[in-house]
Amino acid sequence: MKKINNILALIITLYLVSCNDKPVDMAVNLLPDTVTTKGISSFDTLLIPAIKVYRAKFPIFNLGSLFIGKANGISAVSLSNFAFLPDTLGYVTEDRIESAKLTIYPRRYAMGDTNNPNLSFDIYRVIRAWTPDTTNYDSLMLSPANYFGEKIGTFNGSIQLKDTMDPITFDLPKNMIADWLKTTNVYDTTIKDSVPKRIVNWGIAYVPNSSCNVINSLYSNKIGGKIFSIININYKDKNDSTQILSLSSGVDVSFLDAPKPQENEDIVLWNSINYWTEISFDLSMIPKLSGIHKAQFDLFLDESKSFHGNNKLDSIIEANYFQNPDGESTFQYVAARDSANRFRFTSLTSTFQLLNKGNGKGSIVFMPNNTNNQANELDKLVFYGLNAIDTTKRPQLRIIYSLNPSNFK
Repeated sequence: MKKINNILALIITLYLVSCNDKPVDMAVNLLPDTVTTKGISSFDTLLIPAIKVYRAKFPIFNLGSLFIGKANGISAVSLSNFAFLPDTLGYVTEDRIESAKLTIYPRRYAMGDTNNPNLSFDIYRVIRAWTPDTTNYDSLMLSPANYFGEKIGTFNGSIQLKDTMDPITFDLPKNMIADWLKTTNVYDTTIKDSVPKRIVNWGIAYVPNSSCNVINSLYSNKIGGKIFSIININYKDKNDSTQILSLSSGVDVSFLDAPKPQENEDIVLWNSINYWTEISFDLSMIPKLSGIHKAQFDLFLDESKSFHGNNKLDSIIEANYFQNPDGESTFQYVAARDSANRFRFTSLTSTFQLLNKGNGKGSIVFMPNNTNNQANELDKLVFYGLNAIDTTKRPQLRIIYSLNPSNFK
């Protein structure tokens, strides 16, 4: 028993001695008193050197909405091409067409003078090729016009905004439909014979005129969508029996013109017009490989310069960091509007951690939140910029970081 007690005493003695030893070099960096936590903000440091408002390439193409009209300096022209035209009706001439009716379906969205609205627009036959990527508002509206042929319809009045919207129907010229159904013989290398192939047509255009004071929205084609423009054609077949051909809009695009925002003045996010803002950040004064624990960023809405349609102004915006400018977003963030008209991004930390591994410099793109907002509304959100007279309304960045112990050497 005495031997066991002696062994136990020896073990306790060795343990107490080891507790008094200085830590080895391998563990010294883990000691809490070697970490220095610091804070930095845009109030006292130039962390935000520049902003750039630019027009992003985000065509309003088959996203569920078409815009027609003029309001708030915006002019909206839309083009529709109709799908599912067969190659077998080349024999249907104008005299075989009994009727052709276009039906459009308004959405419950409008911008402009919604108290005394006058939606005034003409419908034209489009006579030359266009694409969502290569055509723009300026090229469409050249004078003299070279995209538009004959006028085939007119609307002048108002659209009543209610829970269930009424469709609008137009009679289309029979000669245009007959042209759309025309075919030409093309040699098919598979069957080694000539087959009829429909001659390409370019659809129709909705163009507002000078008396218009409102912009309305129509349902358009989109993936999974159930409401879009329709053309119903009654015609006589080769047996003189009446048949019905229904064409749905297959390619729907809105082309929008609007005043360019002032450069370096404000931060602008504009739905559908696609003005976004790139904000540059400079964290080069923070030592490389520091620990970025928190990066909070605030934007303040300038209501006097912002506007919206008959929906409430957007209450959520988003920001994206693109490590590869031509690739997908690396990090995405959202901010919500509070009672003080502040949109707070509670943490942009991941982006600044990445920048701190390099030279500390980079930019984040701020834009409207999600495709629905960007494509279905015309809201313009303007935030106070770097030169705002009220300094408390300027963009505000706050960062908390700690120095890596290796910085002390």
